[in-house]
Amino acid sequence: MQGHWHILQTLSIVTVFPMLLLSCGSDRVNVEFKTSRQIYVDDSKTDPDKLNKELEYDLREAEKKRRQKQREAEAVTKAKTEQKAKEGQKAEEQTSKEETTPSEETEQSTPQQ
Repeated sequence: MQGHWHILQTLSIVTVFPMLLLSCGSDRVNVEFKTSRQIYVDDSKTDPDKLNKELEYDLREAEKKRRQKQREAEAVTKAKTEQKAKEGQKAEEQTSKEETTPSEETEQSTPQQ
């Protein structure tokens, strides 16, 4: 274990010491960019008031679309209900006609006897 610690210590000194010597040199490179140092931020995209207005508009439009879909669904449901009611009414009328027809025949056949 003692040998490993000695090797690790030697490696760290050998790698770190030359880096310190080289970084302290006076040969530094000054890099300048062509763009200005100030960063341009487009406030129109980050303006909180404008963003809030856009969000409110989007919410209103989404609510309108939701209401429209809900009205359409209710209209379809109402139409189906009315159609079923009409079909049920027609079926009841046919059933009542069929029921009255045999009873009339029975009534007519009774007096003949």
